[in-house]
Amino acid sequence: MALHIQMTDSAVAQLRRTAFRNKLSSTLAGVLLILLGGVILYFTVVLIAGPAEPEFLTYVPPAEEQAPPSDMPVTADLTSKPASPAQEVAPSVIVAVGAAPVQMAQVEVPVADVSDGVGMELGVGMGVGGLGEGLGVGGTGLGDGKGGGGSALEGTFYDFKQTRQGSPTGIGVGQGGTMKCMEIINDFMKSWNPAVLAKYYQSPTKLYISSFYTPQVMSEYAPLAFQCQDRVQPANWCAVYRGKVKAPKSGTFRFMAVCDETMLIRFDGKLVLEAGYRIPSGAPEGKIQASEVTAEGRAYKQAIRDGKQKRHPGYEFAPYPSIPTYNREVGGLTCGTEFKVEEGKAYPIEILVGDFGGAFGFFLCIQDVTDGKAFPAKPDLFRTNFAEPSREELQKVIPARYIKSSSEYLDYNRDSPIWVAVP
Repeated sequence: MALHIQMTDSAVAQLRRTAFRNKLSSTLAGVLLILLGGVILYFTVVLIAGPAEPEFLTYVPPAEEQAPPSDMPVTADLTSKPASPAQEVAPSVIVAVGAAPVQMAQVEVPVADVSDGVGMELGVGMGVGGLGEGLGVGGTGLGDGKGGGGSALEGTFYDFKQTRQGSPTGIGVGQGGTMKCMEIINDFMKSWNPAVLAKYYQSPTKLYISSFYTPQVMSEYAPLAFQCQDRVQPANWCAVYRGKVKAPKSGTFRFMAVCDETMLIRFDGKLVLEAGYRIPSGAPEGKIQASEVTAEGRAYKQAIRDGKQKRHPGYEFAPYPSIPTYNREVGGLTCGTEFKVEEGKAYPIEILVGDFGGAFGFFLCIQDVTDGKAFPAKPDLFRTNFAEPSREELQKVIPARYIKSSSEYLDYNRDSPIWVAVP
């Protein structure tokens, strides 16, 4: 599914308000000139007619009017703050000589339009380093409904336990259901054709993600995030995120990820990473549980370390101190197949994350291996805007009751490059 990027509704509304204020100011300025001419003429007539008692007038500005109601949907604020409210020009004091009270029209000067905020909520990325407009933050966890600040991948949620019409598929929670889900995902990853998943229930809500950084949370959080908790029971679901990203530089890269339970990445039409506790492409019929708790998991990991894993040649494991549980159970971050990119060129990307019950979580990074494969002290987070997810931010986004107390948070490079998402 193609990603369509456009200005947020609040930005469109603000532009309309700015145009209205400018038009109103021009009209009021014309009226003011006419009034001034009339006042001058009036004073001239009064002075010719004779002196009168002077009168001192004051003008009390009316209370600030509320903006008219808008049918535009409200979009959450991004990282940049809106410009300060327009300030009003102080009313003039008029002294008339022998004249009746004369009130001058008040002119509102839209100071906010020329402030540092430019009067529009376009995010902190506006014009920075040629990265384009709308590069706000957001989109942590499983994503949000606001587009992650304008540069994000669009996610679709599928529930394997029910058909598109909501009828039961017979896939239950447990080992049998897990194996069936693995086979469905294995079938999907052969072509990445949305039709393979179209037969299953799909949440009408789309989420937009700018970085894949989620600690271990209870599976109930997924249907809550996609606003289908009244229709979907936790476990046996997947979410597929699609879009295009622009390479920040030319070179050779590879993704590094860990996921509970499974993550697949297709970049520029090729599968470049399969990571997590479950390996859908494993034999027989996608039944590899790639963790230390099973013999097949230990064999799978050892084959990667020995360079003998036939399905994924070149894969490596990158353990990091901040994720000791993942290091122990699945080797840390799994490093995938290398790929080449050209700076400024846009490439299609598709990312699937799936969970089969209990809890889930994931971290996705990217490594520049143009000059070698040495692991950096802190990996680069794969992100499509200025997102810098943290424990504190995630605890604001995800209700505390869903976050496992034993959750780990990967320590990543805060200056990670940005792979801007484009239409």
